[in-house]
Amino acid sequence: MKKRFTESKLRIFLYIGMILLFCSSFTGCKKEEQKSDESEYKVYYLDSEEARVVGEPYEPEGNDTTELLEEFLLQLDLNPKNLSYKKAKPDNVTIKDYKLTDDGQLSLNFDVNYKSLTGISEILCRAAIVKTLGQIDGIEYIEFNVNGQPLMNTNEKPIGFMKRDDFIENTGGETDYTQEVTMTLFFANKKGNALVETRVTKIYDGTISMEQLIIEQLIKGPSVIKGTKEGTLYPTIPSSVSLIKVSTKDGVCYVDLSKEFLEKIPEITDQVAIYSVVNSLVEMPSVNKVKFLIEGEEHKTYRETMTFNEFFERNLDIVKE
Repeated sequence: MKKRFTESKLRIFLYIGMILLFCSSFTGCKKEEQKSDESEYKVYYLDSEEARVVGEPYEPEGNDTTELLEEFLLQLDLNPKNLSYKKAKPDNVTIKDYKLTDDGQLSLNFDVNYKSLTGISEILCRAAIVKTLGQIDGIEYIEFNVNGQPLMNTNEKPIGFMKRDDFIENTGGETDYTQEVTMTLFFANKKGNALVETRVTKIYDGTISMEQLIIEQLIKGPSVIKGTKEGTLYPTIPSSVSLIKVSTKDGVCYVDLSKEFLEKIPEITDQVAIYSVVNSLVEMPSVNKVKFLIEGEEHKTYRETMTFNEFFERNLDIVKE
């Protein structure tokens, strides 16, 4: 009797064990299935500080290249589900049309409003679009045009075709982008009565605007520029000057500097001090004029010799050949 009970009990335990093993295997399969069902696609947006590109998983409905392209273009116009993210492409910037070749070259044609994007805003917008569309099978390279003309970099050269790999993604899923830029800066000659043009190449990561980069280089002076022959270039702005704010709107660059800017370097004429900033900034395609502020306020005159509360345009008369 005891033997039968033991055998019966053993069978029950074995039966329960088999059921548990089956359930465990089934659950594991479900988890693996759920994991594999996660979308491999992402739509890229800006983070809350508009300083990085971040990806949000997305499950597309389209199947072929054209369907996916149209779908992702639409998604780039919509707000992200994550409320802390922001659209990379502004509402006023429109993709008028596009052309996709059989060898995977996609040309996007934007309206003229794209030119209103500058500095980090333009770079991150471009990064988000390229990373979003570049993950589609059949799209290898992406080119930006504005009103049918190639998008130009700060050196007035076509940016050309880009790949997703051009935009580096770190382990946090955020994207950084660096590029080499060449700026045209104007420093003083030895006498301090004329400007000397010089070309400066820097590695630019887009975390600050090009306008800020230019002014910071002017404040640092020519001594930090590699390859500069000693005695050919002289500073035009006191090193104690701080840049408070700089922004460009409708072709006008607004430059807000600390009061030390009014303390001109000895032997430098007032015109040289002012137009070193103006001429350097106007070299940018997006800038036509410069407006100065001193700690947030307009000043009628600069050191009581020049009218200062006006819009300054390029002045090549004081540039030494």
